[in-house]
Amino acid sequence: MIAVRILGIGSPSGDDQAGWLAVDALLAEGMQSTGIDIQKLDRPGVNLIPLLDDAAWVILIDAMQSHEPIGHIRHFGADDWPAYRHGLSSHGLGVLDAMALARELGSLPPRLDLYGIEIGAANPGEPASSEVCAAAQQLARRIAADLVA
Repeated sequence: MIAVRILGIGSPSGDDQAGWLAVDALLAEGMQSTGIDIQKLDRPGVNLIPLLDDAAWVILIDAMQSHEPIGHIRHFGADDWPAYRHGLSSHGLGVLDAMALARELGSLPPRLDLYGIEIGAANPGEPASSEVCAAAQQLARRIAADLVA
């Protein structure tokens, strides 16, 4: 079993790269080691569910749009995400939909933390905004500190 799996979810479309940018920042800090699996996923939909099975702690990072300022970071614990209705993703079957299905299938890991980074435009081929880049760096530092603690 993997101790910690960190999944950055996104696409190459503008601010939708938020999850990927956070993963890149974690990798740059040398956080991938034995027992820590870090991956970038391109709009995984239901393919996210099998990645939850063999990890004790899963951290998911994705873009979100909920009318907060661009770059706002939101943490969703086990009690928070099932009731959240704005959606955490800009993809067809979003992260919250996949998590709800995984819960029904009994596939959730013992610990699951979801982080959403508020985004602006998700324009294909454009770089992420400076606010999203800064938020991804900030979130990576926060997750790294949690992993060390």
